[in-house]
Amino acid sequence: MNIEQLKQDFDRDGCLIIPGFLDAEQLAKLEFEATETIKGTDSRIVKGMQRTNPWFADQLNSGKHVELLKTLLDDELEPSTAAFFDRIPGETEGITPHFDAIGHGSSGATIWIALDRTDTGNGCLYYVRGTHLNDYDHSLNLPFDVKSEGAIPVEINPGDVAIHNTRTVHWSLANESGRPRRAVSYFYWAASSKPNARRAKAFAT
Repeated sequence: MNIEQLKQDFDRDGCLIIPGFLDAEQLAKLEFEATETIKGTDSRIVKGMQRTNPWFADQLNSGKHVELLKTLLDDELEPSTAAFFDRIPGETEGITPHFDAIGHGSSGATIWIALDRTDTGNGCLYYVRGTHLNDYDHSLNLPFDVKSEGAIPVEINPGDVAIHNTRTVHWSLANESGRPRRAVSYFYWAASSKPNARRAKAFAT
């Protein structure tokens, strides 16, 4: 990886896609640990996996992605949560356009690791490049769609990663296919960022 180029792209666009970030062995381990951790739950979204599985606690604090995110944010990291996401085959609703930052000026990043092939057919993420540089009156239900300038589908394969700034607008559509769209994400605040403590805690649970 050309770290300098990735940093330039992230600063400009507020998002990155890195193919083949995990090798086959690393991907298999991630899928195994995620599957074990979510057993007994019926939710499409499971946050705080680091609290019930020490492996995810280790990954959240010192996984291979941590040094990369420090470089991209030009800051130390304050780990928030390790989470599992699934867009269930046949669902009819997605997630509306939003960004993750809580509190004016708060900074951070999410790295999203695909466990399945993700594309427009099974409800992939969309990013809007450059939106991390803008100010918005609120963070939810923002007026963007797939035709918005700068909007890109995050079409990636298992083991690929997508990374976005906490102020980058993103969303996902419904998974109307018969295919799963599972992923694991790690969310971080930049250590020098000061989000509203109560709301930041709520985000992580």
